[in-house]
Amino acid sequence: MPHKSAPRPILNCIPYIATNRRLTVRLLVLTQFQLDVKGFKGSMQSLSLLCQQTNAARIQTLLLVLFIALCPSLATPAHAQSAAPNKSSSKLHGGIEIGSKGVKATAINFTRKGSSYDVKLLYSETINTTIMKVKDNRFTPEALKETALAVQKIYTRLQQEYQVPVEHIYVIGSSGLRAENKQDLVTEIRAITGKNLSFLTVEMEVQLSIAGTIPARRDDLLTVNERDAAMLIDIGSGNTKGGFQQAAPAPVTDVPVASFVTMGIPLGTVTFTNEAARQISDEKELRAFALNAATLSPKLLNTPLRKEIEKQPGLLTRQRVYLTGGIVWAMTTLMHPENRRAFVPLTVNDIDLFQHYTRNEMDTLLNPDLSYISDELKRQEIKKEIEAVKAAFTPRNLMAGAEILKAVATEFQLENKKLWFARFGHLSWILSYVRGQAEKQMLAAEAAGPSATK
Repeated sequence: MPHKSAPRPILNCIPYIATNRRLTVRLLVLTQFQLDVKGFKGSMQSLSLLCQQTNAARIQTLLLVLFIALCPSLATPAHAQSAAPNKSSSKLHGGIEIGSKGVKATAINFTRKGSSYDVKLLYSETINTTIMKVKDNRFTPEALKETALAVQKIYTRLQQEYQVPVEHIYVIGSSGLRAENKQDLVTEIRAITGKNLSFLTVEMEVQLSIAGTIPARRDDLLTVNERDAAMLIDIGSGNTKGGFQQAAPAPVTDVPVASFVTMGIPLGTVTFTNEAARQISDEKELRAFALNAATLSPKLLNTPLRKEIEKQPGLLTRQRVYLTGGIVWAMTTLMHPENRRAFVPLTVNDIDLFQHYTRNEMDTLLNPDLSYISDELKRQEIKKEIEAVKAAFTPRNLMAGAEILKAVATEFQLENKKLWFARFGHLSWILSYVRGQAEKQMLAAEAAGPSATK
């Protein structure tokens, strides 16, 4: 059972460890910031964060930018067995993300803090599913049922264990979910939750991920906004996407506000596995699969990535790159098992070696030598994570993911750039989305009058 402690503010992007029996989360956060908000439209159309140093009066006069960003202060999360949920359920919000590899959930406590907000992470969980094991470009009935059951389990838990009101639970589909019968998934989710499932675009997902993954400040660049200097590349199960934030002058005022450059191609670890596996029925036939994946890569991966870069040349100019996605987690866990930091430095050589091992020494890759790690508890923790990688990815998935990583490294010219694996990037966009929806509801309640916010 986690140690109980009073809520603590987090300052200046210092890593903070929040632990419960399901998940250990280290998030980089900022404690105080000013928001520049004009309004909300649909599922939020853009993101912006103006930090504490910005003059509050200036913000009130701008009123130009829509805000969704995950840089609140966090406090020790409350698990149902260790701390009772906040009785003020109007402050509780939960999100359910249906992605290509599984269903993710999060719950937050969202409250007003002066002119800003305070967010406490209460719960996070991932349930792996096989939704993207499509047949004839359609979700199978078995995968639809499996995914619906995972959503139902989380939906019930959010209400019963965390007391999140039904109207504060948001169910969103990832941009990587692609099949001819997406409406069947919508129908399944509506039947068990009563909610209409909507799907994010690649552009929206990238914006949310940037806000939730790349810290506004890094210890080695205290005077520079990291989001204006770095970019994000996310290799998901259903697609590969990325982009960066840039400051652009606002109309009339010329005051810099955030805008985003995004890119994406419709192949990720699972979907590229499906492409390379065509006409190779034997799951154990790895050599034929590896050859097929390598043959398809130039046409299906390199060329589309190159076209995206040609449309947005600025994608090549960022020298600091944050890599997220399950295959990056797998590579980092297998090749740098001792490094448990929130941001793990990587190099193109890591990607080259990973590709070599997936093609030629899969057993060695999946069973790294841990004898040099003297801390027994740490070694056991690492072993569990390695087993989690094996459970999440088949050898074919690892081969396909390595090909995507190599194509990304080549086309984005990652050699000599600073690279990091963002360990908790997988939580970024769903947390950012839930936070934005919570803010939208709070502002609406405040506009309705004092009685609505009680």
